[in-house]
Amino acid sequence: MGDSMFPMYFGLPDPHIFRLPSDSHPLPSSPTSRSQLSWDRPINISPALFYRTLDVRLPLLIATLYALIVCTFNHINRKRQNRPWPLSRSPLFSQFVLVHNVGLVLFSAWMALGTYQTIKSTLMNQRHSQPLASAIHVLCKFDRKEELSYFIQRRISEEPRSQLDVNDHSFNIPHHEILQFDSLWDRGIDYYMWMFYMSKFYEVVDTILLLLKGKKSSFLQTYHHAGVMLCTWAGVRYASPPGLVGLLLNSVIHTIMYFYYTLATLKIAVPGFLKRILTGMQIAQFILGSIFAWSYIFISYDASIWPPLASIDNKREENHGNESRTNISLPQDNSHLVPCLDNSGQVFALLLTTLYLIPLTFLFLRFFVRSYLSGPKRKLAKQ
Repeated sequence: MGDSMFPMYFGLPDPHIFRLPSDSHPLPSSPTSRSQLSWDRPINISPALFYRTLDVRLPLLIATLYALIVCTFNHINRKRQNRPWPLSRSPLFSQFVLVHNVGLVLFSAWMALGTYQTIKSTLMNQRHSQPLASAIHVLCKFDRKEELSYFIQRRISEEPRSQLDVNDHSFNIPHHEILQFDSLWDRGIDYYMWMFYMSKFYEVVDTILLLLKGKKSSFLQTYHHAGVMLCTWAGVRYASPPGLVGLLLNSVIHTIMYFYYTLATLKIAVPGFLKRILTGMQIAQFILGSIFAWSYIFISYDASIWPPLASIDNKREENHGNESRTNISLPQDNSHLVPCLDNSGQVFALLLTTLYLIPLTFLFLRFFVRSYLSGPKRKLAKQ
C-alpha cells in the first residue's frame, strides 16, 4: 500500500483490460506541428501520414515481405556458396555501410537524448507539492486523450456509455481550463515513439548489407527485425506507457551497438571482450525492460494528486459550495486509486511485446552461449 509520502499501490489489475482491443479503440493524438524546427524536432509529421502508418496492415505487410525476401536470398546465397555479390566489393558499398552505421549512431543518440529531455522537462514543469506522486502520474498517464477518457468515465455523473469520445463536446465538462495540463505524449513522446517505430523499417538495411556480402541472415536476426515492427506499431497505436521503457533502453543500446559497428567498418581494433559485453547488454535490455514494463500493470496511485481531480477540488473550494454547477462527483475523502494501465489497448501492446521478447531473449542467450561459453569463439555475426 501507499501513503502520503509514497502514494503508489501494488495490486492485481482489473481483468477487463485483458482482452483484444476493438477496432473502434480511440486513436492517439498526432504530434503537433511546430513553426520553428529545432534539434529535437527537425521535421514535422503530418497527421495524415501519422494515422496512415497506424494501420496494422503496414507492419504486417512489410514484416512478411522482409521475411520472404530474406528466406529467398538465404537460399540463393547458399547456392552461390556464400560468395559476396560484386556490389559489396565496390568502394561505394563500403562508404554506404559507414554512412549507415554513423547515421544510426546519431539517430539513436538523438532519440535517447530527446526522450530523456522530454521526460525531464515534463516532470520539472509539474510544480506539484508531491514530486514523487506527480512523477508517477506523468509516467502512467502520458496521453492526455486517454487520461481524459478515463477521467470522464470515472467522474461524470451520467448514464454509462460503452464508447466515450473526449472530443465529443456534448459532454458538459465545466472549467475547461483545468484540463489544460502537460502530458508526456503532448510534450513530444508521441513524436519520438513514432520515429522509433519508423526506424524499425529502415533497420532491415542491416540484413540487406549482410546478404549482399554473401552471408546468411540467421533466424535470430530475421525474427528480431520482423517482430519489432509489430511491437513498436502497437506501442504507438495504443499509446502504451510501457513502450517508453523500450524506447529509452533500445535507443541507448543501439547508440553503443552502432558505434561499435562504425569502429569495425573503419577497421579500428576493438577488444574482443567488448563483443561479449555488447551481447550481454542486449540480453539485459530485454530482461530488465520486461520487468519495468510489466510493473506498470500492477501499479495504481492516489487520484488526489491527479491534476484534473486536484484542480476540480481546488475549484470547489473557490466556489464555496457552488458544486451544483458541475456534473463531476468526488468521493468525500478525495481519494481514489487510478490504475497505471486502464484499457485493453495498452495491455495488448504489452502482451504482444512480451510474446515477442520471450523467444527473442532465448535466441540471444543461445547465441551468447554458443559464441562465448562453449568451444572456440565463433565470429560474432551482426545482429
